[in-house]
Parts: sequence; C-alpha cells; structure tokens
Amino acid sequence: MNLYLNREIARDYDNFYETPQGKAIDNIEKKIITVLMEDIPCEPLLELGCGTGHWTQFLVNREFHVTATDASEEMLKIARGKKINNVVFQQADATMLPFADQSFSIVVSITMLEFVKDETKALSEIDRVLKSRGHLVLGCLNSQSELGKNKGNDEVFRHARFFSPEEIRQMLSRFGKPRLETGVYYSPAFELLDDTESQNTVHPAFIGAVVQKK
Repeated sequence: MNLYLNREIARDYDNFYETPQGKAIDNIEKKIITVLMEDIPCEPLLELGCGTGHWTQFLVNREFHVTATDASEEMLKIARGKKINNVVFQQADATMLPFADQSFSIVVSITMLEFVKDETKALSEIDRVLKSRGHLVLGCLNSQSELGKNKGNDEVFRHARFFSPEEIRQMLSRFGKPRLETGVYYSPAFELLDDTESQNTVHPAFIGAVVQKK
C-alpha cells in the first residue's frame, strides 16, 4: 500500500513545513544538502521521490535542470499545481525508471528510499541512469535516532525502513566513498537540540550523503 496515494496525507506533508518546528527542520536539512552540493555543477538532474515538489523548488532555485519523478500521482498533482518553472514532472517507479542508461549527471533523492519496496533495486536503477563521474545525493532518516526508535507511532513512518550511517555507507559503496553530513537532533521529548550543548547526547534524525560515481 502506498500511503502517499492518499491526498490528505500528501497535503499534510506540505503543511508540516509551515509549522515552527517544520520550518526549523527544513532549514537544517537544506543547509546540509546545500553543503553537500556546493561543488556540483548545474547539469541535468533527476529527482526521485519528488513528492509535492518541496525539494524540487529548492533544486530549481539552485539553477539545476530538473526532471522530478514520483510514484504517486496524488503527490505529483500537488507538485504540478505549484507551477514551478524549469522542471519536468513525470510519474515513475524508482525501481523501474523510464530513462536510458547514463541519462543524468546528478541524481537527488530525499527520504525516498525509506518507502520503496526494494531499495537495492532502486539503487541499481540509479546506478544505471547516472553518468560515470556523476553525483548521487541522498537524504535519509536515521534508524538510530529518536525518530527512528519511535517510528511505529507514526501513521506514515511505521511503514518505512530507516537506515543507520553504516548502512548508508554500505549501500553507496558501489558508487564510491560517500561523504555524510547530519542534523535534526531530536531529544526523547522531540525537542530540537541542534546547536545546543545537548546535541551530541542523541543521534541525528537526518543524514545527508553525496557520492561521486566511479
């Protein structure tokens, strides 16, 4: 069952980023991805799991030429409704991408692998469509974080698979040696601890990774 076929859940995804905590988390995550992408040239980019277009807008603002895909037509309807310029939206399954080999210089996927049925197959498809020396950028949710430990209490996350930093490094080793950056340090009470003395007492919820294909 794909929960994101539910329009209400799709809209809740966007509404979260309008809350004070959502805005703070969004700022942290975007700083991480900005750092990871700072040396990547603006070339053809494939976004997997674009959802409602939240990260699509971020990528377009950075002047990338984006093809944004998602398995959920409900998510894509919301994304298209935002009238984002310089992007092509297309429904696609990350495990069966409708693109030729080595079609893209960059592949970006933020919290998508958590929801695919077969992340190994999705990574094989990414490897296939990504050009040699191209870059893969991921945003993943950490299984060791407070969010990961409590994901069973969330309607969406209980169906997801989170990843540890070591699992991410292992998944990406087929491409090369990844660089990881982390943030969104939740306390057990789900208060944000980023940039506080207590930050290092917990595991980060968000892991950003970049790797250049061999």
